[in-house]
This record gives sequence, C-alpha cells and structure tokens, in this order.
Amino acid sequence: MVKRALRFAIGPSAGVVIGSLLFRVTNPHLYDVTWPSVAAQTGLYLVVGYVACFVVALLIEWVKAKMRGIE
Repeated sequence: MVKRALRFAIGPSAGVVIGSLLFRVTNPHLYDVTWPSVAAQTGLYLVVGYVACFVVALLIEWVKAKMRGIE
C-alpha cells in the first residue's frame, strides 16, 4: 500500500511543479524580489507537492482496503 502510494505521488507532484513554473514564467509581473528564486520555489513545491500527494494517495489506498474488507 505504501509503495503504491509512493509511486503514484510522483506524477501529480511533477504536475504541481510544472504548473507552478509555467504560471511563474508567464506572469513575471506578479513576483517581486520578496519571492524566493525560481529554483527555491521549484524545490519547495516539489517537496510539499510530493508529500501532499503521497498522503492523499495513501488515504485513498487505506479507504479502498477498508471497503474491500467490509464487502
């Protein structure tokens, strides 16, 4: 269950990172010097996005396992 959640979380977290980078590149006027650099923001979004996606995927797998046990 954990291995499956770890593998599943890679795709959505990559999507979060790519989406945030595209938004930042296409809207540079929204970011000033107080924002972190693009590299720092990418790393932060990758870590936070991966953890969030892993937790959600693990929760989904846990609910599926409980539902299979009930039925």
